[in-house]
Amino acid sequence: MKIGMKLIIIISLVNLTGIGGLTIVSLMSSSRAITEIADGNASNITSVTGGEVRAFLEVALDEIRALNFVISDIDTIIEPAGRRDMLNYILRSFIEESRFIGIWAIYEPNELDGMDALNVNGPGSDKTGRFISYWTKDNAGKVHLNPLTNYTTANYYLETIRRGKETIVDPYYENVDGKRIMITTASYPITRQGKIIGAIGIDIDLTQVNDMIEAIKPFGDGYSGVFTNTGYIVGHPDKNRLGKNAQDTERDMVGGAHSDMMNAIKNSEPFLRTVQGDSGGQMILVLEPFILGRTGITWSAASIIPKATVLKEVNTMTVVLLILGFAILIVISVIIIIVAKTITAPLITMEKVFGFIGNGDFTHEAEVKSNDEIGNIGKALNLTLGKIRELINVIKVQANDLGDIGTELASNMTETAAAINEITANIQSIKGRAINQSASVTETNATMEQITVNINKLNTQVEKQTASVSQSSSAIEEMLANVQSVTATLMKNMENVNQLETASEVGRSGLQEVSSDIQEIARESEGLLEINAVMENIASQTNLLSMNAAIEAAHAGEAGKGFAVVADEIRKLAENSSEQSKTISIVLKKIKESIDKITISTDNVLLKFEAIDKLIKTVSDQEENIRNAMEEQGQGSKQILDAIGNLNDITRQVKTGSEEMREGSKEVITEGKNLEMITQELTGGMNEMATGADQINIAVHAVNDLSEKNHQKVDLLMAEVKKFKIE
Repeated sequence: MKIGMKLIIIISLVNLTGIGGLTIVSLMSSSRAITEIADGNASNITSVTGGEVRAFLEVALDEIRALNFVISDIDTIIEPAGRRDMLNYILRSFIEESRFIGIWAIYEPNELDGMDALNVNGPGSDKTGRFISYWTKDNAGKVHLNPLTNYTTANYYLETIRRGKETIVDPYYENVDGKRIMITTASYPITRQGKIIGAIGIDIDLTQVNDMIEAIKPFGDGYSGVFTNTGYIVGHPDKNRLGKNAQDTERDMVGGAHSDMMNAIKNSEPFLRTVQGDSGGQMILVLEPFILGRTGITWSAASIIPKATVLKEVNTMTVVLLILGFAILIVISVIIIIVAKTITAPLITMEKVFGFIGNGDFTHEAEVKSNDEIGNIGKALNLTLGKIRELINVIKVQANDLGDIGTELASNMTETAAAINEITANIQSIKGRAINQSASVTETNATMEQITVNINKLNTQVEKQTASVSQSSSAIEEMLANVQSVTATLMKNMENVNQLETASEVGRSGLQEVSSDIQEIARESEGLLEINAVMENIASQTNLLSMNAAIEAAHAGEAGKGFAVVADEIRKLAENSSEQSKTISIVLKKIKESIDKITISTDNVLLKFEAIDKLIKTVSDQEENIRNAMEEQGQGSKQILDAIGNLNDITRQVKTGSEEMREGSKEVITEGKNLEMITQELTGGMNEMATGADQINIAVHAVNDLSEKNHQKVDLLMAEVKKFKIE
């Protein structure tokens, strides 16, 4: 593909992307802005709708509030007997002059005048006499009085009593003048001194509200509606849905948003969303809550608008932008083609020049007519072609010079090769003589090295003997030291054994004395036991004597009372003595048992001491024998040590002679090695010279070959250079 076509395609794609992106962004921005404006307008329209409904209903609330103000003072200005007639007159007058379909007032039993029993089935009263007056007006404008019959269950009354403030109830259907219409009731509680005693209310025809809703067409083809906070439909474009609950009827209108819509109605919250109804097509659904007077009750106004209607202007703008973008793209494409041709013309000229260069023709140059980047490239190309022409010319000249140099070099290298061959022959002759001399020196060195090896072996054996003698001497000295140490240790042990024997004898003697003392204590304890037996016998006799004395004192009567006291004290003393004697007897027996045990233990210890004395004497005798043996061994070790000292002196003398022989052989070997090294260096030098001569000879032949190849390459270079045209 030509570069011009690539350029056209790339720029066209860039412009298409830019214009398309700009168009899409513009459309999206416009769509979003128009949608936001439409949403705001829809919310405003819905708020206005709610405001109109609120204003319509608040008229009734204002009037019922004013009417309640009028009748609240009836107790103070009208006597009880005339209150019912006055209330009926007020209610009738109100309905005649109003646009409402009915007005009613209900009092709790006997709260109006306390005369319910006197007004049974009277005008505006029921069979109990309770005031429940209800005035209506037919299409002809004639008013009628009818008692309310369902007030006990109706929300319009019960809800007002429960809440204690003005109220509007959910819509319901009633037959009015033979026609079924949807109405609602605005009511207000009647109070006396803070107590609710009844309620007054106005029935409002909601047909006017629905007519108002039908007349509102948001954006021309949208719809409006009104819902109570419990979901009942007050206004709707479909009259069949009026009075029904939106929970059951509106799924086809709002689709999947139905649950969220019902929550918004119940919670009195604004709601704005694009929904997909079951009937097809997207719709913008708007809910705006509004409060009815002072009731605190919230209803919601609704608008539903086809999204296509809202985006109609966006769609029109989309068509305009697409047409405009297509026209701009065509104009830009024409401009791109012209610019591409302007850019590619110099490139085509350079393409031709490169074609000539490919065939070796450097005589052509590019035609440069512009001062832009492409023109600068053309100038640089022409400058490069001039440099290449100069280079080719230099190559031709240098190639001719190289051919001449190669010819001369080949001639000189032939002469060099002949001289090198003669030098190589002389070097080979000298190399043979050097090899013979090297062999003789090597043989002499081998003989001296064998002698040296034998001397080294002898020296090694002498060193081993010297080491063995030194090791033996050291071992014997160490053994002698150990014998002396053992002897000293035995002497110390002998002293310790003597001390132990003395200590054992002292301990045995002391223990015998302790044993004698313990036996003496045992004998004394037996004497104490005998004394204690005597004391116990005395106590027994004393006790018997006290008993006899007591008996005699009893016989003596009053005169023997003092003696009886003494006898009683003697008896107590005898009993205490007997108890103490028994206690002493028990303690003495325990002491005697302990002494007997100590005596037995002491006898056992004496036996052990006698065994220890025997063992100590045995150890002492053995220590004496070992000490005598160690002294004899020490004398023998000293004699061996003296003999080893004499052997060590002889070994040192042999080692000294061996060292002198080894040093002499080393000097002979060293001189032989020096001679061998000189011979080897000479031989190596001759080898290197021979090798160098061979290498030089090889290099000369290689240079000859390279000269020939160089001559051939120069010829080829000249042939190739001649192909380029530079003139």
